[in-house]
Amino acid sequence: MNVIVSTSSSRDKGKTAVKKARTTPKNNDHTVATISTVTSDIDDEIVDEKPLASVPSEAQNTSNPKKSHSRLDNIIMEAIKSLNEPTGSHRTTIANYIEEQYWPPSDFDHLLSAKLKDLAASGKLLKVNRKYRIAPSSPNSEGRSPKMLLLEDVQRETVKIGSSDSRTFTRSQVDAELARMSTMTAEEASAAAARAVAEAEAIMAEAEAAAREAEAAEAEAQAAQAFAEAAFFTLKNRKVAKLIVQA
Repeated sequence: MNVIVSTSSSRDKGKTAVKKARTTPKNNDHTVATISTVTSDIDDEIVDEKPLASVPSEAQNTSNPKKSHSRLDNIIMEAIKSLNEPTGSHRTTIANYIEEQYWPPSDFDHLLSAKLKDLAASGKLLKVNRKYRIAPSSPNSEGRSPKMLLLEDVQRETVKIGSSDSRTFTRSQVDAELARMSTMTAEEASAAAARAVAEAEAIMAEAEAAAREAEAAEAEAQAAQAFAEAAFFTLKNRKVAKLIVQA
């Protein structure tokens, strides 16, 4: 009896070992599948972390180039507006902001330079001293009423008219003045616009007066020259007459 029991127990142990050996690969397969699923999920999260497409630029242009270009326009406008620098933002600053907020493609520097050039040529951006800022007439320049835009245009005309006069404005002074105007109320903006128009009219009146004075001075110079020529001929004729009498 003892011999039979030990034999059966050894057989049971062998069956158990075989079952464990067979079930182990299944657990490994499940583990590998689980790891691969988690890894793929993590990869998806990294790709979706930044909304700008991380697909190569060739694939973007093939799928929908107009959409990608329009999206880059909006991103550039968003970057300049978020940076909110009074004198404008440099291309490097704009690129750093976009790279921090999005996942740009490999040829991003070339695309950004070309797009900034196009936006400046179309009038959506103003480029001053290698810096870019949103143009006043652009839809992205929020918070500015039509009166404020008109005031900025009047201010620019005042600067152009007074450029030949002793009162000259630098670009930084104009930007500082425009920044100060952006915080004005409607009444203050209207008063400032009226003052700017009055100053422009005064400068034009001074220019017209200076032109009239220049014309009068020129006429006086011509009269003086004519008088000098007449006096010279008179003296010359007198000398000739004396010589004739003496002869």
